[in-house]
Parts: sequence; C-alpha cells; structure tokens
Amino acid sequence: MRIVLLGSDGMFGRDAVPLLLEAGHSVLAGDLPRVDITDLRALLEFLSAESADVVVNAAAFTDVDGAEARREEAFRVNGAGAENVARACLRLGLPLVHLSTDYVFPGDRPEGYGPDDPPGPAVNAYGESKLAGERALAEHLSPDRYLIVRTQWLYGRHGRNFVDTILRLARERESIRVVDDQYGAPTWTVSLARRVEGLLSRGARGTVHAVGAGGPITWFEFAREIVRLAGLPCTVEACRTEEYPRPARRPRHAWLRQPGPEEGAPWTEDLRAFFRATRGEGPSLGSSAGGSGE
Repeated sequence: MRIVLLGSDGMFGRDAVPLLLEAGHSVLAGDLPRVDITDLRALLEFLSAESADVVVNAAAFTDVDGAEARREEAFRVNGAGAENVARACLRLGLPLVHLSTDYVFPGDRPEGYGPDDPPGPAVNAYGESKLAGERALAEHLSPDRYLIVRTQWLYGRHGRNFVDTILRLARERESIRVVDDQYGAPTWTVSLARRVEGLLSRGARGTVHAVGAGGPITWFEFAREIVRLAGLPCTVEACRTEEYPRPARRPRHAWLRQPGPEEGAPWTEDLRAFFRATRGEGPSLGSSAGGSGE
C-alpha cells in the first residue's frame, strides 16, 4: 500500500515508518512544516499530490498538562485538525486510520473499557480534545471508511515518555515516589506500529484497542520494573494520586481492554525488548512527566 503517515516525526511515527517500509509498503511521510493538519487547503493539496491508498493520522497535541493552559491549541490540533483529515479523506475517497487515547474515557470503571464502550466524558482538556477528534471522524466518514486505534501509556526511543523520566529520576535520586492508583497498560511504539501494520493489511474498520498485553498495572508497578531492568539502586515507593498533584486530572481506571485473546507481547517482554533496542546508545534522559508517553 501507499500509506500517508501524518505525524511521521513523532514518537510513534519515527518507529512506524521503518517498520511499514520493511513490511513492503510505500510510506509518504507528512509532518510540520511540510504539512499542517490544521490547514485544510494545504492538507488537501498534500494528499492530492501523493496518490495514497490510505491515511494514518498520528499527528496530535500530546502535552497532557500543557493542554490545560493551552486548551485552544489542543482543540485546534486534536479536534479541528482531526476533522480536517476526515474531511480531506472524504473528499478524496481515502480510508482513514486515526490514533487516539484512553483519555477519551472518564476512568471510573475498574474493569476497564472495551472498544465498543461509549467514550466520554473526558476528565481533562487533552482527553476532551481527542474525543472531539473521534466524534468528527464519525460525523464525516461512514463506518466502513475509518478505523480508530486507541492506545495508552506509550513509550519509545524518539519522544518524551514515562520510561525516560523514571530512568532520569532514578539516576538522580536514592528513592522516587510514583502513583499506585492509576491503572493502564504500557505500550511500546514498535509494538503499536506492528499492530497498526497488521490492521492496515487486514483492512480493519471501526474501533480497536492496541496496548501492551498483561495489564492492567499501575504507574508504580511500571516504574519498579523499569528501575529493576536498568539495575539502578534507586528505591521506588508507592503514593496516591492526591500526593502528586498535576495540572491535568488523570483517569484512574482507563485500562483499554482487548476483547478475546490479547494481541501482542506482554508489556514486560516489550519493556525488555525496548531496553535491548536502546542498549549501547542509551535512552534520552532529558524528558519530563506528562508528555506524549501518556
């Protein structure tokens, strides 16, 4: 297939491009400043010139805490921008695969959420903006023309994420405290890219959840395993959400369930594979919590 990947320079995109190429697809990379999803005219010109078979939209405003103060910008990208992509795909007759998030759910169900569970209300501006994008797809495209892929707790080599944050803090401190009452499933960008490629090849439509298998776990459990695999002497202690205030409220029980047998490797295996992939050059340690890793 000829795949247009919007957001190709992001954490997911930079791992997805080589994987899609290896699978035999042609990848037409699109990101700022070459293409801006908030500019419908420029987006139409870009997509018209590329003669694509399918569009994958991974372009997004992903700063969860920043979205509280920059709400208008978050909605401009995640809401209106996603709507522009849907409108362009409708006009050009292209199917659309759209990446979304667990933050479209309120997080009030300990059993988690399946793909068929209705989203909303979101508990923060980032989640509201991503939910607006999902709804725009459903408004402009028929169900047989789009696929929403929700993921969560994303980490990878090429962007701000929780793994890098924990490694940095564990090297700086003797002990760290991490919340132990928010539940989800860590997801490696490489595994998500493999899942997306499989969905593209099968022509999947509707809504799916693509997360690391073996969940749900808490951020504390995730951090403890990161520190253990890194062999660092830092102690990881559990705390409650109220003890670690953030600008954006987080959903506590937003685990994304995958109906039937879980697809993909358990999150622990993926984390070990991530460490092997970064060994020798080391993960980037300059990130902070609350970025695209959520």
